[in-house]
Amino acid sequence: MKKVKLRYGKTELEIELPDHAEILTPKLKPTKRDEIEILNDAIDNPIDSPRLENFTQNDDKILIIVPDKTRKSRVDFILKLILQRIKNRNIKILFANGTHAKQTENEKREILGDGIYDKFEVFENDAWSDDFTYFGKTKFGTEVFLNRLVSEADKILLVGSITHHYFAGFGGGAKLLIPGVASYKTAIQNHKLTLTQDGDINPNATNLKLEGNPVYEDIVEAFKLSNLKVLHLGVVIDETDKIVGAFFGDVIQSHKAGADFVKKFFTIPVDKKFDAVISSAGGFPKDVNFIQAHKSIHHSHHILKEGGRLFSFIECRDGIGSKTFLDWFKFKNIDEMKKCLLENYSMNGHTALSLQKKLKICNIIVRCELEIELLEMMGLKPLDDVKKLKSLTGSIAVLTNASIYLPIYQG
Repeated sequence: MKKVKLRYGKTELEIELPDHAEILTPKLKPTKRDEIEILNDAIDNPIDSPRLENFTQNDDKILIIVPDKTRKSRVDFILKLILQRIKNRNIKILFANGTHAKQTENEKREILGDGIYDKFEVFENDAWSDDFTYFGKTKFGTEVFLNRLVSEADKILLVGSITHHYFAGFGGGAKLLIPGVASYKTAIQNHKLTLTQDGDINPNATNLKLEGNPVYEDIVEAFKLSNLKVLHLGVVIDETDKIVGAFFGDVIQSHKAGADFVKKFFTIPVDKKFDAVISSAGGFPKDVNFIQAHKSIHHSHHILKEGGRLFSFIECRDGIGSKTFLDWFKFKNIDEMKKCLLENYSMNGHTALSLQKKLKICNIIVRCELEIELLEMMGLKPLDDVKKLKSLTGSIAVLTNASIYLPIYQG
């Protein structure tokens, strides 16, 4: 037997698998460097932008936008370094909740650290409020409403992580603005671009793709419409939660540089498909709820044979993560779902359709904290006993951190 440790929430589970199980890891790894050195090097060598120290004036009103608890970004560590370089103290911090639920005060404090949380005014985006400024409409039809604090700031700094994203190509960058600090209406209109005119999943809205991706191109156009003075610091974090890459400067160009880095070091070429895949989302916060954990399910299913089994370890301590997601599973078939998506799209409708399409070609068995009734409603099966994995037959692949590592079938 082969023993494998998998992250599960804030804990770790050890499972046993047959000896022939293959643990998949990238062929290339980033050069090991000190994290502060990586950050300073990025900030000292901005991409298509002025230096950070030259970007802000002493009397500027500065807004720093950071991810919420669903993104591991090491915000407290990064902001300590940034704030040493910015002399201005007229700073507000805004969490890019997008359409996610509000965070508790303790959750916000944990992300920022006590020193920063107590020193600065801290806000979070409420997509359902009326506290937004209108900036115009994109050629895709998205009406751009951004948090009022954005329009009130003289300078804005986006700080977050750059990761794979299963329909926007890559996370981070301008996504911190749209949908990060956008209204629900703006987020819905942008996310609906994941669908084709007949309600199916748009093949261009996918992992690794920026050019020609309607979701990403809409975000970029919305950002340009806003005409804001913004710089971006994006970091790449490995499976040990260490910063291994950092990219600073122009929002679009620094994000693209980070995306190239992620593509190089965080994809796994695979020359065959497997009968079974065992995957972990990588623990908290990647498996904080089902909506976030679905990204790891999506990554993992790419290397399954038709009819294969995916065993997914996703804690989901905060439940589903969406008020409307389960509504999409009331339909008798996918065609009905597609029709309703086109007529009455709501957030995460694309995710529900994507999950349904996966279930047509494979079986998904999950170890999580969701109630069995919810799993059955979605068409998933519970993994009630991990010891069953010892008796698996056929080819087996293991992805210990399926949110940040993307397997790519090259057969």
